[in-house]
Amino acid sequence: MQRRRHYREGPKDDIVYVLDYMREGNPLDRHKFHSNKPLIQAVGRDFFTLCEIVVQDTSKDIQLEQRIDLKEETGIMFDVNITYEDLTSVARDSLKRVLYTILTEKENEIIKFFNNAGPLTLKLHSLELIPSIGKKTLRMLLEERRKKPFENYKDLESRTSIKDVKNLIVERIINEMKGEEKYYLFVYPSALLSEENKRSPDQQVRYVGYLEKR
Repeated sequence: MQRRRHYREGPKDDIVYVLDYMREGNPLDRHKFHSNKPLIQAVGRDFFTLCEIVVQDTSKDIQLEQRIDLKEETGIMFDVNITYEDLTSVARDSLKRVLYTILTEKENEIIKFFNNAGPLTLKLHSLELIPSIGKKTLRMLLEERRKKPFENYKDLESRTSIKDVKNLIVERIINEMKGEEKYYLFVYPSALLSEENKRSPDQQVRYVGYLEKR
């Protein structure tokens, strides 16, 4: 079994959504404390970081996909960042639904991304990293936003060939969570950035962080 990797580098999300709540702990977790104590796996709202949270107050009624403000909630404490591979099957099953919820909340920020995203290199535009957006769709997007900035998801979809914008962004976020990308538009790749000194220049990752630029 591949050894689990955990990271504390980079920003932490104060607001998270519950992906899995293990009331009896996670026996597969390499941290002994996590094996038999109440434990939450969650995703952050702002940086889409994956983490494990220790539940100190066992009287709390915690539900899947519940929103938690770690600054306000007592008896619940952030413990460690984790990778996509660490997620339980329940957490992976919850992830798409939770991300869809987050992107509904962050509609203005996502639309701002589509209105302002620029090229990453001479040959690659940021918008091309979104699934289903090729050169033809990119040209249409750039032309339409020059005429008038997009106002919301519905406006974007009606003026372009893109369908279900949120689903495409969810797909991109999950790809970034898996740690196999070079450019990170939304997810803070703390695990990969902590290993930069081990990578050759052409393998190094770049955190673009478009949603921070709101």
